[in-house]
Amino acid sequence: MLKSIVAIQKINNDDAKSAVFKALNMINAEKLMNKDNMLVVLKPNLLIGKPPERAVCTHPEIVRSVIQWVKQFNPSKIIVCDSAGGQKPGVTEAAMRDSGIDKVCEEEGVECIPFEKTERIIYKVENPLELQEFSSSHLLKDADLIINLPKIKTHGQCKLTCCIKNMFGTVLLANKPKTHAQAATLDRFTSALVDIYSVSKPQLTIIDGFYAMEGQGPSSGDPVKLDLILAGYDGVALDRTVCEIIGFNPNEILYLAKAEQKNLGTTILSQIKFIGESIENVKRKFKPPKIRPVSMPLPKWLADYVGRTIFKARVKFNRDKCRLCSTCWTNCPVGAITPPELIKKGNIPEWNKSKCITCFCCVELCPYEAVKFSINYIKNALFSWMGLGLVGFVVLLSLIILWII
Repeated sequence: MLKSIVAIQKINNDDAKSAVFKALNMINAEKLMNKDNMLVVLKPNLLIGKPPERAVCTHPEIVRSVIQWVKQFNPSKIIVCDSAGGQKPGVTEAAMRDSGIDKVCEEEGVECIPFEKTERIIYKVENPLELQEFSSSHLLKDADLIINLPKIKTHGQCKLTCCIKNMFGTVLLANKPKTHAQAATLDRFTSALVDIYSVSKPQLTIIDGFYAMEGQGPSSGDPVKLDLILAGYDGVALDRTVCEIIGFNPNEILYLAKAEQKNLGTTILSQIKFIGESIENVKRKFKPPKIRPVSMPLPKWLADYVGRTIFKARVKFNRDKCRLCSTCWTNCPVGAITPPELIKKGNIPEWNKSKCITCFCCVELCPYEAVKFSINYIKNALFSWMGLGLVGFVVLLSLIILWII
């Protein structure tokens, strides 16, 4: 059986370029540059505009290194594209600017444009798990080569965001929260992620492990200087490898099994050929996010109910950090957050628990890290109809026993 190849390369002395070039040489990536005048699209992680040291976006020096590698083969055009989190006009441009990626593109003489600024196409999903179709850029179809440039980060909803999750950025602006709303449970949302990835299925992936993120990712966690580059063709195998490196149970990363189910790659370690550094030499256990939806073998109706009630997160706003910038209520897909009656320092937005679908858009997109989540499992269970039913049953049983006695 032909094995998936994964190259693991350390970054020494902050020399990202050497690490990227070595990793790509290990997997003979030059074979992809097999024709003249190629259009090459680079897809970084541009969630929101944060500086490189915060480890929120793909590091600009990784982007620069990949641009310089591609330039060797004289493509007709290199375009760096993404669609950031948020719905406001200009949000992706702001992320490109604040992350330092647009400066790198300017210095390297390549285009850096938001997906939402390009022509749109409706893409049909083959053998869909959740999504029948979605709208995205024509570049997914027209590019001769799509290079995925994800970052190793924890994720409050999916636990890990890397190769598969990064392609969610091909969904344009307001369609992201729409997808969250339509696929409100973790099982359905991870199915949607796999459907989206299956449309573009990037031919090459280079993982940014220069600065990674642990804890409350993908935007509010703690930066980790991991000093790693991973490269390969199989995004599923690469995500599986990341799980081994950071000490995460791959069975808890629900989209991995779903991606394997759609024949998008392998999660079986014996079917992956590792070259370069060994996993043992680069392991570094990551702090997981505190909030992790739990998958249980329940009927769909019951799983949906449990997801909506028992694992319902409560939104909390930090009065000191909140600047009432409107990001949270503007981007909430179900209108669960509204501004205070008086826009004044010290006031905070209002959260509607009954509307909230815990899609985590508000915590991911808050530029001031003023939004946090907590889950009171006992309280949620107790005040659910199952909990109230159980309490009622216990009370009734107690009365019957007392009557009999």
